[in-house]
Amino acid sequence: MNILASLQPQLCDKFETQAFDLKRDDLAQVIVEKKIWRAVMDYLKEEAGFVTLLTITCTDWIEEERFELNYIFAHETKRCDLMLSFSIARDGESVQTLTDRWPQAEVMERDLHEMFGIVFEGHPNLASFALENWHHTPPLRREFDTLAFVNEHFEFRKGREENVDVKAEAKRLRALKKAKAQAEAEAKKEKGADDADE
Repeated sequence: MNILASLQPQLCDKFETQAFDLKRDDLAQVIVEKKIWRAVMDYLKEEAGFVTLLTITCTDWIEEERFELNYIFAHETKRCDLMLSFSIARDGESVQTLTDRWPQAEVMERDLHEMFGIVFEGHPNLASFALENWHHTPPLRREFDTLAFVNEHFEFRKGREENVDVKAEAKRLRALKKAKAQAEAEAKKEKGADDADE
C-alpha cells in the first residue's frame, strides 16, 4: 500500500483532521485546525518519517477573511511529500515559529511575514528580508494594488516612450509571418503550375 494512503487512517484515528486528499501517488494534503497543527506535525516527523521541511506557502482567501498556511514535508526514504494545511485569520492572528524544529523555517517565515504580514511567534528575526524600507500593505496580500502602487511611486514609462505595446507587436509579427507563409505557398503553387505547363 502507498505510504500516503496508509497514513490517512492513522491520522484520522489519532487526530481530528478536516480532510485528507491524496492528490497524486507522491503527494497528499491533510487539513487540520490550527490548535492541533503542531501535534500533527510532530507526529509526521517523529512517527511517520516526514523529516524534511521543503517549503511553507500561503494562500490568501480574502473573501473568507483567512490565510491558508501550507507546510510541505518530504519523507525520509520514500519519494513522497505531505502538505499540512490550516487556516488563520487574515488580520491579527499569529502562528508559532517552526525554527525550533527546522532551522530553515527562519527564511521561509521571514518571507511570509514580509509578503503577507503574518507574525510568527518566537521567530528570532522578523526583520526586513527582501523589501527595504517597505511601509505599505504587504505586497502579496490580495488587497495590494500593484498597478496603483507602480503608478504612484514610479515614473512609469518615462524614457521608454518608444516602447511598443507588447500585445500589438506580437499580433503584428504573427500577421507578417502568416502573410509570408501564404506568399511562399502561393509562389510554390504557381511554380508547380508552370512546371506542369512545360
